[in-house]
Amino acid sequence: MQLFGGAGKKAFTLAEVLITLGIIGVVAAMTLPGLVQNYQKKVTATRLEAAYSQIRQAVRMSEVKNGEIREWHLTQMSEEDAGSTGVNKTKKFVQEYIEPYLKAVHKDELISSGSPYNYNYYTLDGALVNSNGHTHYSIALNNGVYLHFNANYGTSDRITLRIDINGRQKPNIIGIDTFYMYIYPNVQLVGEGEERDTLLERCKTPGAEINGYFCGALIQADGWEIKDEYPWK
Repeated sequence: MQLFGGAGKKAFTLAEVLITLGIIGVVAAMTLPGLVQNYQKKVTATRLEAAYSQIRQAVRMSEVKNGEIREWHLTQMSEEDAGSTGVNKTKKFVQEYIEPYLKAVHKDELISSGSPYNYNYYTLDGALVNSNGHTHYSIALNNGVYLHFNANYGTSDRITLRIDINGRQKPNIIGIDTFYMYIYPNVQLVGEGEERDTLLERCKTPGAEINGYFCGALIQADGWEIKDEYPWK
């Protein structure tokens, strides 16, 4: 049986057409996953860079009104205004110094409400992380990014920010769609400025949850790209 042939022209046989289609299918099956993964990496790096820039810009705008960030008095907030708990102090701090300069569409205290922020997230090796223990206050931006704030009080007063670049959407894995930075007293990704080899080693090493915190700085160090050595999954 011949196909697509005209008078005096050699046509393809059905077997030849099927073989060609089979080869195309095999090639597509081999290349498509890689293309999809590269696209996902590009989207992730782009969203992380945009969120990072948006947060830094918010801090700069706040400094115009409130003075240099180190003058923002995280630990000097009165109990009358902020309450005595870390949750209330963090909430007060974010609402006063950060939130007015971000395009927030929803805000909530994770400690008292499970919607929409109470969801599970995981380390690169699949270990479950308890989100309640890592969030004092959360806001959602108009681009779908969730920002989860948590503060340490005492010898090292610091606010850590967990950036979820796609909100509740899966996979909710540290280093894949969830990244960490500090927003007080310095505004920087965790590990920002460290040697690339150090960042890569920490990002790739499973086990300790905090190792994944360095993955965002690795992407930044690579020019906001996710390279082949990155532990993508």
